Amino acid sequence: MESVQTDNKSKKKLILILIIGLVLLASLAVAIVLINKDRKTGEINGENNNVPSEVNANETDAAIEFNSSAEVVELEDDVIAQAIIPGSNLISEDNVVLTKDGQATRNDAPTMSEEAPQQTGFLNRDQLPEEVFQIEIQEGLITPNTFTTKAGAPTVFSLTGTDSYAHTIVFDSPLLSALAISVGPNQTKAISFNAPTEPGTYSFYCLSPGHAEKGETGEMIVQ
Repeated sequence: MESVQTDNKSKKKLILILIIGLVLLASLAVAIVLINKDRKTGEINGENNNVPSEVNANETDAAIEFNSSAEVVELEDDVIAQAIIPGSNLISEDNVVLTKDGQATRNDAPTMSEEAPQQTGFLNRDQLPEEVFQIEIQEGLITPNTFTTKAGAPTVFSLTGTDSYAHTIVFDSPLLSALAISVGPNQTKAISFNAPTEPGTYSFYCLSPGHAEKGETGEMIVQ
């Protein structure tokens, strides 16, 4: 008889432990959902994305100017140039984005050709200079999706993937067919190029199948 009562008590304790465990798991799941919801809301509203509020107001001028006080490189024919970030194309003191051979890059060259502006390797986004326009991309969303630069000016933007997918940003205009930048989950890369000399709005989008249709599009405004 005592053995039966002991078994019953053990079963009741086990059931109670299971109930408590399920309650804790449910509470944890709710907390995770709320945290993710707040994070996504913050990204949409321009919070916690490592760019100033002016960027999200689409008022940022992304043009880069040659800074003689920064580290410079002397190329052939006495050409002085500098790289805004490691691995990016050099920018001359005349504000021309150069190939590794010291020639002006071509925005309409074949993608990844020697004449085209090159994407960098992986970067630490926390170490990017403030002149770099920072963009985040995730499923169905580019944040911010608009930036402004000056006609013909050197321009640098970075792309950071914040989801589990691969993304590749390209431009619609044939004038910018050479520009492409690809990232995977939690990766950051950047690209330097001279903006078109013709003012206007130049659309860009994610090349991955179905991503543009979900909302992964944006615009570069050249003034």
